[in-house]
Amino acid sequence: MPDPLRRLDRARENRERSIGWRMAGIGIQTSSEVAAGALLGMAVDWWRGQGTTGLLVGGIVGIIVGMTSLLRGAVKLNREFDAARRGGKDG
Repeated sequence: MPDPLRRLDRARENRERSIGWRMAGIGIQTSSEVAAGALLGMAVDWWRGQGTTGLLVGGIVGIIVGMTSLLRGAVKLNREFDAARRGGKDG
């Protein structure tokens, strides 16, 4: 394979790898959003001296926020990955 083609192939592989790492980061972001919601709910429970109502509400809100950002990020990165596989530009 000529040298320019190797460089193009290597650049495409690097771009795909970068997108893969960003996809892995979305999972970490999702779990941290769920944990943050639960922790904020626990803090509200501790502050108000209640049972576990804040934990429950905070956990549910954290799951909703986490899943929303997970879906948005996954769709966006999937489009970028498809564009990288085709060799085209983002779109």
